[in-house]
This record gives sequence, C-alpha cells and structure tokens, in this order.
Amino acid sequence: MNALIRQDEWYIPILTLILLAMGLTAVYSASMGTDSSLFTRQLIYVGVGIVLFAVAAFLPERLLFAFTFIIYGVVLLMLVVVLFIGTGPTGRWIGVGAFHIQPSELAKLGIIIAVANLLSDKRFDLSQWKYVILLAVVSGLPFVLILLEPDLGTSLVIPVIVGVMAYWAGLPLLVLVIVSSPLAVMLASTNPYTLTVIIGLLILFAYWSGIRISLAVVWGIIVGAAGSLAPVMLNKLQPYQRARLTAFLDPEADPLGAGYQLIQSKVAIGSGRFWGKGLLEGSQTQGGFLPEQHTDFIFSVIGEELGFVGAAIGVILFWVLIVRMLWLARRVESPFARLILVGVATMFAFQVLVNIGMVTGIMPVTGLPLPLFSYGGSSMMTSMIALGLATGLASRRRGHG
Repeated sequence: MNALIRQDEWYIPILTLILLAMGLTAVYSASMGTDSSLFTRQLIYVGVGIVLFAVAAFLPERLLFAFTFIIYGVVLLMLVVVLFIGTGPTGRWIGVGAFHIQPSELAKLGIIIAVANLLSDKRFDLSQWKYVILLAVVSGLPFVLILLEPDLGTSLVIPVIVGVMAYWAGLPLLVLVIVSSPLAVMLASTNPYTLTVIIGLLILFAYWSGIRISLAVVWGIIVGAAGSLAPVMLNKLQPYQRARLTAFLDPEADPLGAGYQLIQSKVAIGSGRFWGKGLLEGSQTQGGFLPEQHTDFIFSVIGEELGFVGAAIGVILFWVLIVRMLWLARRVESPFARLILVGVATMFAFQVLVNIGMVTGIMPVTGLPLPLFSYGGSSMMTSMIALGLATGLASRRRGHG
C-alpha cells in the first residue's frame, strides 16, 4: 500500500496555485468596480498564505499530534474572547492594530486536528456511547461558541466535518443518523415541506434499522425538542441573517431588500452564458450592482465574466483537489494523517457546495466564503494551512508512531 504513495505530493500544491490564480483574477475584476485596494490586500493575504502552506507542509506529524489540544484550547479561548471584544461590522474579528483575525475560521482547522487525534486512538471505540458523547462535547463546544457570535454559516461546517470524519473512522451509520438528526430537524423546521420530508425519511430509516421502541421514543423526544428550539435559535440571528435564510425561497418577493443580492447574482451568472463577457467586461460586476461580490459572491463574478466554461473549470479543479485528498486518505499509513486529510477534504467540499449553491439560488445565503477565491485573510490562512498540512502528511509514508 505504501508503494502507492509518492514521497512528494505535488498534486495539491499545483492545484492550489491554479485555484489561487483564478481567485486573484476574480478579486481583481471585482475590486475594479468597487475598491482597487482590495486586490492589493488580497495579494498580501495570498503571499502570507503561501508561506503558511510551506510551514505547515514541513511541520512534523509527531509535533502536530503532541500539540493538538494546545491548539484546540487556543481556538476555544479565541472564540470566547471574540464574544466580548469582537470587532468589525458583525463583531467576529479580533483586532490587534492593523491585524484582524476571525477565530471561527481557524476553529474549523483546530476541530479537524482535535477530532483526528481522538479518532486515531485505538482505544477510542465509536461503538460505545461514552466515546460518541465525548466526541460530541469536543466538537460541540466550538460549534455553540461560533453560533453565539452569531456565525451560522461557519457553525454548520463543524457537524458536517465531524460526522464525515467519524463515519470514516468507523462510526455506525445508525449512530451517525441519530446524532445528526436533531440538527437536521432544527434546520429544516423553517420550511414545513422540508421538515415533513426530513421527518418522513427519519421514520423510514428507524423502521429499516429495527431500532428498539424505547430508543425510538427517546430519539423522537430529542428530535421534537430540537425542532421546537429552531424558532428560538432563529430569533437569536441578526435580522439580515434571518432574511438571507428565507430570501432564496422567493427572492422576487423583496427584490430591493433581502432578495436583491440573490437576484443580482443570478442575473450576473446567467448573463455570462457559455464563454462569458470577458474579464473586466461584466456589467453587474463592474457596475457594482452585486453586494459582496469580492467575498461571498465571488463565484458570480466568474460566472459573468468567464461564463460557463470558466465556472466549470473552477468546479472541476476543486473537485479534483477534494478527490485527490480522499484518494490519499485511503493510502496513507497513519490514522491521524488519514483523518486530517478526510477532514480537510470535507471542509473544502462543504464550503464549495454551499457557496456555489447559494450564489446560484438553490441554497440559502449563509455567508460561507469560497475557499482560495473569496477575499479575506482569515479564510485564506485557514485554507492554506489546511492544504499545507494535507500536502505534508500525504508526502510521508509513516505516521507519528
């Protein structure tokens, strides 16, 4: 099996550089219509990201494993601090002079490393509920803290990452569904049709799995409680966040308000057609009609100016990068490295899926950036460190011990 792993992994760095080039091109075009200094700052973020990529790639696995819960502890501390002294329009950043960092972005990577550490321990038996509960606590603490900011988009990444990593490590599908069903019902409860479908699927799954009556009753109570908590959690969100979640269902109902951004995004992507209007030639982009076009809606810029061809190339490159990491995860020897590769691949896959889904109008607008494309230092640093770790871990044939 080890013979299948190359001593040096070049696919991830090459794909990363190509995606960075595409992202910089899109930010350049998007910033010309609003603020040209954004591109300069993004260049700096990319430069810092490349340095962090190299450092992470050469970081010894043994050292990363040993300092796992120090990293996790620092991330938790930052998430607590930002609740009290957060800066920026939404209070999600910690600022020191001109330097600002978003702890919720770094938390995703900290959770991946912590969960990989736990699940790689041979004594950590996922068939026993006490270990499942421990895993839920370790991942649940940062989830709750991020939700309290509130940063709904980033918080949703965490259960997806942890669920996929746990399933990869051997968590039975039944346990995974039971643990994740309260969150699924909570999210679906804002739409009665979706809620009906989710509950129906859960009932069918319970029947198919032969769950004991007592367990089914407890499960039903927890799921029902989660559904009843949804309105409470929804009210905790900022008004603009609530509007974002519902506008995708009927953006034309409020074309100058909550639905404006989504309508402009769909117009931009649709007007690009097959080949696109050309770089710096997009009327929506250069006219500044699309809010946040350099961050969350950067894919709309690609769709308008580079067309279906440019958008498809970007999606394919992301898909190849994600598949490559999963391919490597099946072949590395170290369980710790294997799970980090799975976690990083899941993080990228979920963010790409949700971001492209929201700019095309098939998913709610949650504010998740498109990795390596969207403007922003914290997102860039997190993505580059994650890919650097994936590259370094995949290049080594043996684990930490």
